[in-house]
Amino acid sequence: MRLKGIENLAKELLNRDQKVVIFETFFYLLTISVAVVGNSCVLLAVYRNSRLRTIPNYFIVSLAISDILLPLLCAPYSIAVAIVGYWPFNDSVCQSQGFFVIILACASLLTLTLTAINRFYRMVLTKHYRQIFTKWKTLTMIAFGVGLACLEPLPYLLSGRRYVFHPGKLFCFQTGEISLPNFIVYFYVGVPTFTLSICYALVFRQMRIHRRTVQNLRSCAMAVDNITHADIRVTKILFITVIGFLACWTPIAVMDFVDTFRGEVSLPRQVYVFYLILGNLSGAINPFIYGFLNRSFRREYGKMFSLRKRNSRRQNLQVDLTSFSSRNPRNTELTAN
Repeated sequence: MRLKGIENLAKELLNRDQKVVIFETFFYLLTISVAVVGNSCVLLAVYRNSRLRTIPNYFIVSLAISDILLPLLCAPYSIAVAIVGYWPFNDSVCQSQGFFVIILACASLLTLTLTAINRFYRMVLTKHYRQIFTKWKTLTMIAFGVGLACLEPLPYLLSGRRYVFHPGKLFCFQTGEISLPNFIVYFYVGVPTFTLSICYALVFRQMRIHRRTVQNLRSCAMAVDNITHADIRVTKILFITVIGFLACWTPIAVMDFVDTFRGEVSLPRQVYVFYLILGNLSGAINPFIYGFLNRSFRREYGKMFSLRKRNSRRQNLQVDLTSFSSRNPRNTELTAN
């Protein structure tokens, strides 16, 4: 049944109408382009502005790197498939794509989990926050999370299994049979999701207590429990990032779960294309979340784009002056001065 479903999807992919090919390819390209450009702006903003190099923003940088690498390492092959209608590459490319898809998706989720733990210590266990979340300890945590993500594919590959091309999803992924190596990915998804859910539940409980305390005492937040308005604002922004990630990846997990337990590829091809778009959309929305909700990022974005405009105007002015001088040799000395 599974092979039959794969064959049907392969035929549908190959026999698409040209308008469908253009639409799917364009929308996919648009999504990954926004993800790459947007997250590159996040990295550039942190690089340009030393004030943005805060502990919470280290996690944002790590997430941005994952959101850049996923489309750069995996999307080009899927774009080619979307255009030609079949997998034109060899098996080694398929294995590398499947490997990086799993690792980078898990790295993003683990980074968000570390972010939730960071917020838990900042808002709930405030006294221990500065002791645990120093710069180098935070970077070590992020490195540990990435290393843990790199371990996820090993049981699957060491068991002799291979990644296979899925003509609905347009990329190579693990097979869908029910087995322990296949279910490790659900462990990597389930435990972090449960952890970050508990952390944010406790964080928002503490925020409600904090708000009531401040209202009752009519004093500043710092005098009550060392929680500032900036801490609350950062926590809300990071929580919205988690919501965006889960909104994109929860349907993906459900689709995989349905196929695994049905034992067949049973969903329409358009649903699997939506699966592909969702996986990349989660990385595309994060820069907008930071830009709209974080004043520091918003100001830095403005500086970057206004700088480009000023440089463009200067270049145009220089071109105009050079052209004017070439037409009027008498004015060359005036222009130079």
